Amino acid sequence: MDKLEVQLREKAIELLESGEADVVIGWGKSWNPTKATPVFAREGQEASKLIFSPFCMNNLAVYLPRLREKAAIFTKPCEAGSIVSLLAEGKINRDNLYIVGVACRGIIDPAKLELASGDINEATEAYLDGADMVVKIGDEEKRTAFSEVVLDQCLVCNYHDRTFCDEMIGDPVQPLTGEEKSPVPEDADAAWWRKFWMKEFERCTRCYACREACPACYCRDSCSAQSHREKWTGTKQGPEEALMFHALRAMHVAGRCIECGACERACPVEIPLTLLHKQVGKAVKKLFDFKAGESVDERPPLETFSKEELERSGR
Repeated sequence: MDKLEVQLREKAIELLESGEADVVIGWGKSWNPTKATPVFAREGQEASKLIFSPFCMNNLAVYLPRLREKAAIFTKPCEAGSIVSLLAEGKINRDNLYIVGVACRGIIDPAKLELASGDINEATEAYLDGADMVVKIGDEEKRTAFSEVVLDQCLVCNYHDRTFCDEMIGDPVQPLTGEEKSPVPEDADAAWWRKFWMKEFERCTRCYACREACPACYCRDSCSAQSHREKWTGTKQGPEEALMFHALRAMHVAGRCIECGACERACPVEIPLTLLHKQVGKAVKKLFDFKAGESVDERPPLETFSKEELERSGR
């Protein structure tokens, strides 16, 4: 067990024993060493099993709107913006929440790791060794530079060991270097985008995993995509219906999405959904000079209206 995990477990136990929190939300071991699972610890024994590793992919803020008890949450610095957005919208009570930021070197991209190491579902061990990620499958050990198997967004992340929180644990982190790759050509126009998304959405099965993983999709129990009143989308499978669903979701989370990538990581057919939400995020920034997750005191622009906006529009 490394120093960070010791700090994490000690802090969780302290918060529970002091009464600061009734539940601590973090990560724990899963069925495979290249996976981690969300954990809700309500006792010290449960808190002593918490972990933190490059395989802790889940954005745990997704659980906060449904909690009605005092909670402490461990958050990766890049994902704390989800908590900020939920606070700004009044969806969670700040007085009932203790936020612990966890210094993060980066999170593994399962697709990259599989290309480098083989079928990671068969892995028996997976761990960081200095600057390398080591994966053991059977009797074979594969060693790959960590920077080559992390999510692209980790290569350009500016947070690492600072974020919105009550307390930060972990030593300062040396940022990774690299470039975030994009399949989009510089001269991409509307026709290119439509062709690109129609092709991608041919694979969509409308399983709603993207919605379930997203902290901004907190109205899943009354989701318009499954409404029996307004028929915005049909029930048949196909790229047209899938495009409509994802367009609806993109508009729903516009100005609230922090582009954490939880939706894309949850997608079983690997549709690059983060790319779609980055497109919308750029439009929101251009139109309203607003970026989600930066201020608890400013509501998302599509939830508010000011006279100045009308004047700027020229109408």
